[in-house]
Amino acid sequence: MTTYAHDPIASTIVACWPTGDGAVAHRAARVPKTLDHSLARRTAKALSALSTHLWATYADQAAHELDPAALAAAVRHPNQPVGDLLRVMEDGCAETAHLLGRIVARAPGWAFRDAVAADVRAETDAVLDADDGVLTGRSAQAVVHPRCDAPAEQLLVAHALLHDDPLGPPAIATSVEPNAAAVATLRWLRASAALVAERVGHTVPDVVALAEAIGHEDLAVTRHVLCTLAGTAEDEVVLDLLQEAVLARQGWFVVCPEPAPDPERGHRAVSTVLDPLDPASCLLDGLVRGLHGCFRVWLDDVVARETPGTDPRLVGTARTAALRLRYTDEVRRSVRAGR
Repeated sequence: MTTYAHDPIASTIVACWPTGDGAVAHRAARVPKTLDHSLARRTAKALSALSTHLWATYADQAAHELDPAALAAAVRHPNQPVGDLLRVMEDGCAETAHLLGRIVARAPGWAFRDAVAADVRAETDAVLDADDGVLTGRSAQAVVHPRCDAPAEQLLVAHALLHDDPLGPPAIATSVEPNAAAVATLRWLRASAALVAERVGHTVPDVVALAEAIGHEDLAVTRHVLCTLAGTAEDEVVLDLLQEAVLARQGWFVVCPEPAPDPERGHRAVSTVLDPLDPASCLLDGLVRGLHGCFRVWLDDVVARETPGTDPRLVGTARTAALRLRYTDEVRRSVRAGR
């Protein structure tokens, strides 16, 4: 979502949205000097609430129901107050737009109101662009809003990016719908792990353990998807993980469906391996770290076999680059073989 704030020094409303590799900010509207600061802050709060509703419709695949012109009109010509102002987050897009309109109507003149309405239109257009698969500019914030399925055209984009760089190109996190990006990356991670396991003569769980030992890091997401959820379809794995994280963020307990082993203690809660506040980015980052972990294990094995006694950490840059090209070619063949 786009988060808005009032900058009292510059007398502006500032908008800021995520892009997958950072955030972008711009001036949404200039605040009249005579407008009370509390009204400016309430304007920013209502704009943030409206953005939340708009991107929720995108995530729920209901963006086609949005009417950009009607929302902008609600800001310029709001209806009369209904209910408590504290119900902002509980109301839908239309009511939040009307509430926003009632706030900005208290500003002198029309310049501030028009600027706010224009930003509402820009945010709505960004949601609609994202719904059409265009993840550039303002609509790039869709990369932090996973949907319940992976669009076919986005899967093609993700696989093309991973084919170009099987170790996870930066664009996979900034230009692809997150569900599709995760499904495709998991496919390449499984193929990479199978390839490395065959080479080193160990199981996939052993490869994960070796990657953790070599990199001195905890690959919790990689371990979970390759070991705990081995054999489950990629799209099911991604959807289940994202849903668990969303439920955790909302304060719900995810419990096992089987009878509780101890009636007095109840069901065992199932925790999420993702960050509930940013599950899409956490999942993709965990999968990409797994890709690099597999490469580290492969590199260790190649160096040990071909140049015994050499510390992999001391291999020259040119040699490492050549081995990386060799490894990525092997991964591509592994994916084509359907591992």
